[in-house]
Amino acid sequence: MLQILTILISVFLLSACSTMPGGPSILVLPGTGKNFDQFHNDDLLCRQLTHTQVATSQKEADSEDEAQQNYDIVYIQCMYSKGHRVPVPGELMYDTQQEWHPPPPPNTPAPPQTTGPRPSP
Repeated sequence: MLQILTILISVFLLSACSTMPGGPSILVLPGTGKNFDQFHNDDLLCRQLTHTQVATSQKEADSEDEAQQNYDIVYIQCMYSKGHRVPVPGELMYDTQQEWHPPPPPNTPAPPQTTGPRPSP
């Protein structure tokens, strides 16, 4: 019984440890005017910076998915700062279509002129 309990505790402790992501899960492309060597060097630098920053983060990720998301965010920020093309989530895209309002009917009187507040007597 003690052996089974020891095994279960070991498995629980090992599963509780989150693993560091091995790399980004997103696609980043070289920036305009950047050659492959510049991209490769920036990629290596950003991976190293990201690994260090995520590993020394004060907040431990709750899951592998959260750890990967934290890794991707730091990596994207680094690659963007180096001038490379990074993905943009759809929620961040602005709707460029403006709402259309029909014109007022012809011969509509102008709204009354508004003046400042009247002083009280």
